[in-house]
Amino acid sequence: MADPGPGGGAGGYRPVRGRSRVFRGVRHHRGVHPTDPASSSPSTADRGTAEGPEPVAWALCGYGSGGRVFHAPLLASAPAIRFAAVVTSDAGRQQQARADHPGVATVPSLEELPALGVRGVTVTTPPATHTDLAHRALDLGLAVVVDKPFALTAAAAAELVEHARRVGGVLTVYQNRRWDSDLLTVRRLLADGALGTVHRFTSRIDRFRPVKPGWGSAGPEQGGGTLLDLGPHLVDQALHLFGPARSVYAELGTVRAGAAAEDDIVLHVLHRDGVRSVLVAGMASAAAGPRFQVNGDAGGYLVHGFDVQEQQLKDGGSPASLGAEWGVEPPSAWGTLTTADGSRPVPSERGRWDVFYPAVAAAVSGRGAVPVDPRDAVATAEVLDAARESARTGRLVPVTGTDAAG
Repeated sequence: MADPGPGGGAGGYRPVRGRSRVFRGVRHHRGVHPTDPASSSPSTADRGTAEGPEPVAWALCGYGSGGRVFHAPLLASAPAIRFAAVVTSDAGRQQQARADHPGVATVPSLEELPALGVRGVTVTTPPATHTDLAHRALDLGLAVVVDKPFALTAAAAAELVEHARRVGGVLTVYQNRRWDSDLLTVRRLLADGALGTVHRFTSRIDRFRPVKPGWGSAGPEQGGGTLLDLGPHLVDQALHLFGPARSVYAELGTVRAGAAAEDDIVLHVLHRDGVRSVLVAGMASAAAGPRFQVNGDAGGYLVHGFDVQEQQLKDGGSPASLGAEWGVEPPSAWGTLTTADGSRPVPSERGRWDVFYPAVAAAVSGRGAVPVDPRDAVATAEVLDAARESARTGRLVPVTGTDAAG
């Protein structure tokens, strides 16, 4: 379960009054996405640890499963980052953080971070608290990484991006699944022209999980439900590959007894360039389908299973401990490319979640762009809002808002 977060609940953001808007030279970077492992190798950002700037002191706000399992090992493994603090008001989680990462400070509120020399923070608390905490962090002069969902609505997402622009703050969203092995493999096939002109992209995340207490069982107004849990990844990947959405038709269902929000979703997204994406996720899907199916006029690509990096982290591994084994898929997990010449296995690209935080550190130090432009998070939220409206009305809903940045 996610950490309940410091400093209260999900109340609306109240800006700090009467304080300086000079934030220690931290700048907001846009537009470049280091999604190519070759161009976004950790060496680019990490080189500064020996030859240039000191590692960027970073904090983690929240130490539930998301913070402890999925962020802390990546922060601790990034030479360009000094994992300096954990923000949580839970005494048990403070103790756990100190045991997991000796030397890391634990504090109950964001407001204590500047005195520790911290320059940035990752917000990985329950979804309904994300924007309030991110606004507060920006007002403290901190660079901010927001876990998904970036915000509960597109309007709230746009407000947060505007706040960062106004104060000159570094802001990004943790869309680590842009660096999944299978997605990087799809990107390589598209770049090589192996599929020709793509007309349909099917992406699905099938899980089989009982209802559990916690934010995942909360209603949509608190960020519960599959649309805001898995939807941000599915939509971001589709927009990242094929560009802005023109329209959305969606079906949102609740199939598990006791679930407080939708747990079975299907989104039909028409992209402006004509590609049709079918995005599927469910929490009661015992018989899993393929992860990706991509069809073009020259061939198709099919891959099953799930990127290995998630399981490596759950098993206690990290980029530092696993070294060259990090993110490497075995041949049994490779996908298949089918063309007029037949079918053949396609070696999977190495998964590279480990490039995210070095890229963030480079952005904070003025040496590069944030790894994911926050405007992309607004575009994703607009699609999710349209999906909810479509499911409510039973109609196709146009998407006319923010273009994804890249």
